[in-house]
Amino acid sequence: MKSQFLFILLSLTLVFAEDGSLNLQWKGQASIIHASSFAGSFDESPTTMRYIPQLRLDYQVSPSNRLGFDVAVDLFNFSLGDSLVEFDGNFYRFTFRYDTPNTQVRVGLQKINFGPARMLRVLQWFDELDPRDPLALSPGVWAAMGRYYFDNGVNIRLWTMADAPDVQRNYWGDTESWPWDIGGRLEYPIPAGTLGLTLHSLDVSKASVIKENRIAGDIRVDAIVGLWSEMMFARIEDPTWTKDALSVMAGVDYTFSLGNGLYTAFEMASSYQGVTGENMPWQIRSFALTANYTLGLSDGLTFYLYAIDFPILESQTIPMLGWQHTSGNWLFYLALYDMPEFTAGSGMSLPSGTGLQINIAFNH
Repeated sequence: MKSQFLFILLSLTLVFAEDGSLNLQWKGQASIIHASSFAGSFDESPTTMRYIPQLRLDYQVSPSNRLGFDVAVDLFNFSLGDSLVEFDGNFYRFTFRYDTPNTQVRVGLQKINFGPARMLRVLQWFDELDPRDPLALSPGVWAAMGRYYFDNGVNIRLWTMADAPDVQRNYWGDTESWPWDIGGRLEYPIPAGTLGLTLHSLDVSKASVIKENRIAGDIRVDAIVGLWSEMMFARIEDPTWTKDALSVMAGVDYTFSLGNGLYTAFEMASSYQGVTGENMPWQIRSFALTANYTLGLSDGLTFYLYAIDFPILESQTIPMLGWQHTSGNWLFYLALYDMPEFTAGSGMSLPSGTGLQINIAFNH
């Protein structure tokens, strides 16, 4: 059904594009990623082949107003060793747009993300971006979002979304209903930086029984070094109990004048949960370090180190060292990693142990 709908859509857009009233852009990305643990079996080694064709349409309503449409499909083949696990295709983006000099309106499957953090993102509510992924892939969320830019640099976003991805919601289980979440974000410029305030209310249980309301603040300041912080307070309410959650992080970055320049960033975060009115024991403490060194116009080295500390479980350390090369439309990425057995919070699906990850992508 999805493929038939996409074929009809592409056919119609090509017909309408013939009269020159529409600006049509067609591009795509083909990629393959493979990971293997040196000590593990090949049957446990995941391989994902993916092709994401993307179509973008723009119609200039007036010199300052524009209508648009974006559609992309994620076609993928996932295997373990030489055994096919899944072959499927899903919409990656499906967004209608309307833009004016001060306004943006987006409706459909889209990416919504915000906040200054790079690795330990307290405000990673609606995307699954991982800084260690050279392709920066993330599924979208079905939403309607409006954004307005004031002349003094202030901007405000309001949204409503259906069935947004959320850890709490996944924990409480699924029903056939689609909950509707609402929220908004205000960004205010300050000297050498930006302040942000975000509110969001979501239906945790997908059955309108358990609710969660969030308020978050963030700040980014660029001086001699870059400094940023994110903090979120959430209250989860059930008809019989109430629980609070608090997450806070801070980060700093600096580029050292070594050779072509060595960029480094360090972040730390803590999260707490507890019944309202009682102590909130810390749940997870995380530290993350990244470094990037440019070898030339086409090559670069990247390093990531995550340290995750749990109250009653063994702490984890997850390092990754990668080399990236670009040549025309091609991207090659080779990384050495060490993944522990228990990887909660790591955000990476790699075989445990020391191993190698290979990523090849072609963009057209």
